[in-house]
Order: sequence, then structure tokens, then C-alpha cells
Amino acid sequence: MSELATATRETLAALAASDRGLRRFGARTHRYELAPPLPADQVAALPDDLRELASTVGAGGAGPYYGWLPLARVLDRPTTAPRGVSTWQRALPIAHLGCGYAAVLPLDGDARGEIWLDARSVGLVRPIAPSFTAFYLDWIDRLAHAAWPEGYVPDGVCPLPNALGGYLAHCEAELGVEPGRLSGPALRDALVRLGPGSIVIAAGASALFLDDDPVDPCIVCARLVDQLAADGLARDVIAPGVEPLPIRPEPADLS
Repeated sequence: MSELATATRETLAALAASDRGLRRFGARTHRYELAPPLPADQVAALPDDLRELASTVGAGGAGPYYGWLPLARVLDRPTTAPRGVSTWQRALPIAHLGCGYAAVLPLDGDARGEIWLDARSVGLVRPIAPSFTAFYLDWIDRLAHAAWPEGYVPDGVCPLPNALGGYLAHCEAELGVEPGRLSGPALRDALVRLGPGSIVIAAGASALFLDDDPVDPCIVCARLVDQLAADGLARDVIAPGVEPLPIRPEPADLS
């Protein structure tokens, strides 16, 4: 049995037991539960480490960020490389990293078997792990040490900080406060006024969502909300996102 399969079997139960309130990032989505394994012939074309895990332990569910996307739902829905990427042509969506960004696994070319960040909406498409095993074990190690997952995108490129910055600039203008100097009770009052679901993060150019689909926040945005919680920003200020790669009904034939 591979290192990944062994670690998965031994660790998920312990992680779930230490997070019964599902407070860790992404836990409310994957709930530390794995999808059933798939028959070996259905995953025969995958890289060795992912193929073994998917055919013996589980084929999706508990995993990095908002969970490992169920292979049964993504095997026939690969994404194509954006312009400028030549080391692979087709990649399998592996996980939603938040804000519409995806972790993808190239199926061909020199990058086959690696894990790449596909955040083409902000101009970032690059390798982030040498294999699915490395990607998964890094997630387990960070959870075991109470550490945040890697953010991968720079501060300030996501929609959320821009939306919050615009809102606070408006509040400063209303109060006659110098830009960037809103603080104390005035800052708390401004943040408290943002009710549940008042900010919607919309996907754009995503491998996982249609444009304008509401999506859950990435690590960078989730940490920003966590930091501002002490100043009055509610953690439910972001509207819930839709499921990645939704199965959408075909348009009705009105002819």
C-alpha cells in the first residue's frame, strides 16, 4: 500500500475526531468523508498514486481546501490549458481552492501527474505540487499542525478585498475620514452593517464554475475575514457558493 493510502486511512478519522464542529477551512464541505472507491478500469488512465488511492481507499471527498472533487463527476470533464501553457493540454480538476480557483492535475505532456494552480482569472497558472501524493500529504500535515493551507495567490488580487476596500472607502467619504484611516468604533460600525450574505464572490474564467456563479472564499480571503472579525466583521458576510462543476439542466426546447 502506498504512503498516501496508508496516511489517508490512519489520519482522516483522527482529524474528524479533533474537529467535531467542522471549523477547519473546507471541513463543512467535505466533512472528512470519502467517496467510495471506483473500479480500477475506470481510473486506469490516471497517474499511479491517484489511481491506487481512487481504486482502494476513496475517489473523492475529504481532501485539500474544499475537498477532493469526486472522480466520478470529473473524469469526463477535464479542463484545457489556457493560452501560454505548453507543458500540458488537458487537466483533471482536483479541488476548489476558493474564489473560483482550481487545483488541476495535468493528464498529458511533461507536467503529467503534477498539481497546478489554475487561477487564470487573475493571471496565475503554475505548478504547486509535484504529485497528488505531495498535495494531499501537505494538506494532512498542515491540519495536523493547526496551520492554514497555502494561499497561492497574492494579497489584494481577489474580489473580496477589493469589495471591502471600496465599501470602507465609501464609509470614509461619508464620515469625512482620511482614506485608509477608518478605525475604532467607526470601523466596527461600518463592518457590523454588513449583514449575512451581503458580499457575493463571483467566479470568472474558472475551470470549475460558470462566470458569475457565487463561490466560496479562498484562503487569502478567509484569513482576511478572520482578521477583521475582531473589528466586527461577521464570518457569514460572504454569501454561500454553489457546488463546483454543477450538473445543470439542459435548456427547455421551446420549438
